[in-house]
Amino acid sequence: MTCLIRDIPVYYEEYGEGKPILCIHGSYVDHRMMAAALEPVFTRGHGYRRIYMDLPGMGKTPSAPWLKSSDNMLELLIEFINTVIGKEHFLLAGSSYGGYLSLGLIHEMNERIDGVLLLCPMIDPREDEPENLPKRQIVSQPKQLDFIKESPSAYMDMAVVVTQKSYEKWQHCIQPAIDSADIEFLTNRLNMWYCSDFQAAIGSVNFDKPSCILTGRQDHHTGYKIAYELLERFPRATFAALDCAGHFMERDTLVEQMIKDWIDRVELSLSEH
Repeated sequence: MTCLIRDIPVYYEEYGEGKPILCIHGSYVDHRMMAAALEPVFTRGHGYRRIYMDLPGMGKTPSAPWLKSSDNMLELLIEFINTVIGKEHFLLAGSSYGGYLSLGLIHEMNERIDGVLLLCPMIDPREDEPENLPKRQIVSQPKQLDFIKESPSAYMDMAVVVTQKSYEKWQHCIQPAIDSADIEFLTNRLNMWYCSDFQAAIGSVNFDKPSCILTGRQDHHTGYKIAYELLERFPRATFAALDCAGHFMERDTLVEQMIKDWIDRVELSLSEH
């Protein structure tokens, strides 16, 4: 499906019916990344409408000249929400850069958001400083890597626990999106990583509804230290720095259990009102 936001046909896929969950992926990937993380949680059809969108310049959503900063991305997201979700309350899930944008949405639409899931969220530019990031590390890999077809491999640059299963997942939902991303837009035309107005807004975000913030203990892209600083402003958040997990969040079973726990806490909170 597509939703026209100004001059941009925003591509999205949705599954199920019920309470909306807007899922926002990270940079250079597309909706498949978030679907791979969340869909296993909803195998029993919980009564949630999962909305997986492609951000501009990624997946099947084209970029546009007016998109120059994260502030502009936030404007597009708000218009998308008002068009596709309408006036309903909703849940929000964001990964990496999608987590960064999610914080902006919390600042702008706090009252309408009933729960937030952040996966390896990007928080602010300090994440680029080496002292805030774990060193690149592979915790485990087999002696034979004949299942990896590319050399050099983007998967090997990201993986912390190297397995054929995680490689196949990468090949299915990550690598195709990287290959099709609008690199010129993402690297040269969009100030994705930092905008002073956006950053100031994020610095004042407070959210007192059920949340789950999951980070990778070996994530050398966004780390876990800066995300930990959100806890004082997210009093209903479960926080975890998962061992044997990098930015690819290899701990699928544990991540799924923690997302289920988040959903359970959201439902408990909503039942009290």
